[in-house]
Amino acid sequence: MENSSPNPQKKGLGPLAWVGIGCGGIVVLGIIGMVIFWMMAGGKIKEIAADAQKNPTRFAATTMVNVSGGQIEMVAQDDENKRYTVREKQSGKLTTFYWDAKGNTMGQVEGDFSAIPADPALDSAPGPSPN
Repeated sequence: MENSSPNPQKKGLGPLAWVGIGCGGIVVLGIIGMVIFWMMAGGKIKEIAADAQKNPTRFAATTMVNVSGGQIEMVAQDDENKRYTVREKQSGKLTTFYWDAKGNTMGQVEGDFSAIPADPALDSAPGPSPN
């Protein structure tokens, strides 16, 4: 009589283990990608954030011009008073961004610098209209 023993099956990793390894690999690649992105673009991002904090009205106006794809252009700049006017090329509509020092906020009006309210803090305050 021969001693017949069944061939032991080699047990490998199951399908859930392979799915887990694949997901873990994707997560690791994502983290590596974010680290490389931050190393390459981190300085520029910090510079943009510093510029936005220094002069938010200029940042808003230049961002509007940059993301418009050439449809909007800067037509007037006054860095000293923090006011900037942009124009839509197709319609010719003017929009002015200005800094309201009293309210410590940025304002926006349609038109050029002359459209900025004389006292923006009073114009934006709620209350009865002077009639």
